[in-house]
Amino acid sequence: MIKNEASAQAKHSLMLEDRNKMTLSGVKEVTSFSDTSVTLKTVLGLLLIQGKGLNISRLNTDTGELNVNGEINIMRYSKDKRSGGFFEGLFR
Repeated sequence: MIKNEASAQAKHSLMLEDRNKMTLSGVKEVTSFSDTSVTLKTVLGLLLIQGKGLNISRLNTDTGELNVNGEINIMRYSKDKRSGGFFEGLFR
C-alpha cells in the first residue's frame, strides 16, 4: 500500500486524455494496482480504474497527484466500505 498522509487536501480532480492518459489530484492512497485495475482512496471516496496495460507513471504522495497511462475503459466511484466497520455491512 502507498499512503499519503497530507491532511490539507480537500479537492479532487480527474482529467482523462484520449482514454489513455489520466491525471488525478486528491489521491490519499493507492490500495491496489495491476496492469488491468487501479484502486485508489481519494478525498471523495474509492475510485476503481479498469483497463489494459495500466501503468502508474507518476505518484506524488506530498500533493496527492497521480498519473495513470494505458487503455482506460472504466472509472467507478464508490464509498469506502471499510469506514463503517464489519457489522455495518451485515445489518443493511
